[in-house]
Amino acid sequence: MADFYSDMAKMAAQLLAPTSQGGLGQGEIKFIRKTPGAPGPNPWDPVKPVTQTETLHGAVRGVSKQLIGTEMDGTVILASDRQAICTVPVMQYTAGDVLSVDGVPVHIIAVEKIPAAGVTSAVKFIIRG
Repeated sequence: MADFYSDMAKMAAQLLAPTSQGGLGQGEIKFIRKTPGAPGPNPWDPVKPVTQTETLHGAVRGVSKQLIGTEMDGTVILASDRQAICTVPVMQYTAGDVLSVDGVPVHIIAVEKIPAAGVTSAVKFIIRG
């Protein structure tokens, strides 16, 4: 079964590729992870966070009407929220991280792996701008 889900991950990457590459993906989606930086030799020097960025293939649309008013990862989904179906990021991801959609940062409020168990083929991020 693991081979099946690996094939599904490859298919998802092909489908979510930008239209210029023959896929159905939209715009520019980047996963942004900020982590605390290491303190320098002087304790009075400010510690700058380290920012890592990863470009994802994906598509963004409004949330399904069935999700509106439901709770996911401790947050109630609003009609103004959106969902981004993306290829699986190489970096670890969780609610509270940031996506950049066409250059505009949005907060990830919930994450759903596709499929829910086994090898992840794609990820659905519920995002709020």
